[in-house]
Amino acid sequence: MKKRLFHRSYNIENTSGEADGWKTIINGNTISGHLTLLKKSVDWWCDMKTFLPPESFARAGSSQNQQAASNFEDYKGFKLMNDSGKPNEWYVILRGQLLKGSPVAIKRHLDKVIEKLNNK
Repeated sequence: MKKRLFHRSYNIENTSGEADGWKTIINGNTISGHLTLLKKSVDWWCDMKTFLPPESFARAGSSQNQQAASNFEDYKGFKLMNDSGKPNEWYVILRGQLLKGSPVAIKRHLDKVIEKLNNK
């Protein structure tokens, strides 16, 4: 069974029925792969007028997921984050205030705040 989609004036079709069997033509280039990656290629072409194959989005997505996982830590219900990757540029928002520093210093401060709240 043939499935067809219309995304930003481009026909995307799947003739095989498999998850990665989608195909379309962008600027004379026939591309195939997963639907979400094809849509990203079409979006990129429509917005930037530059052709990028779906594989480039697959590689970029996997490296971002790995980086995001290593720069996030859950500590007693608080989310400690590090966007830059530098060791002392972690931050957390506590009661509407931004706390920045090393993860050890932030955890020490959070422990003091939690202890104060429990003693009240």
